[in-house]
Formats: sequence, structure tokens, C-alpha cells
Amino acid sequence: MTDPAFDPVLHMEAMAPACGLTIADAHKPGVAAFLTLAQAMATKLMAAPLADDALESAPVFTPGQTSSGQPPSGDA
Repeated sequence: MTDPAFDPVLHMEAMAPACGLTIADAHKPGVAAFLTLAQAMATKLMAAPLADDALESAPVFTPGQTSSGQPPSGDA
């Protein structure tokens, strides 16, 4: 189920310029279809029960470094 207030075309028309994107007219139906799908997935995700204290920040991933911040030893 999707939010009846969500309009994927309006969302696309508002967010594309804000993100610096130009969407060709031929691609707009596909983008709108994906936004509809993404909104439905987000609705299900946000409905999942989660305790307020269940969230913790993940460590930052930096390619080419170990958790100590040093380059990995050995050959990749």
C-alpha cells in the first residue's frame, strides 16, 4: 500500500532540480514508477516496530584502511 498523499510525479518534479538532475521526458514514467515502489518500501520499513534505544551508529567505512585507520598490511 502507498500513501494516497504521495504523488511521485510532483516529488520527481520538485526533487530533480534540487538534486541538480535533468530527467528526460522519455524517462519520467520509469522514474515515477520507481518512486512509487520506493515509497511503498519505505512505508513498510517505517512501520516496523523498533525500540528507541535499538539504534546505534555504525562505524565509518573508509576504503583501503583498517579499523585503526592504517592501510591494510599485505597485498590486496
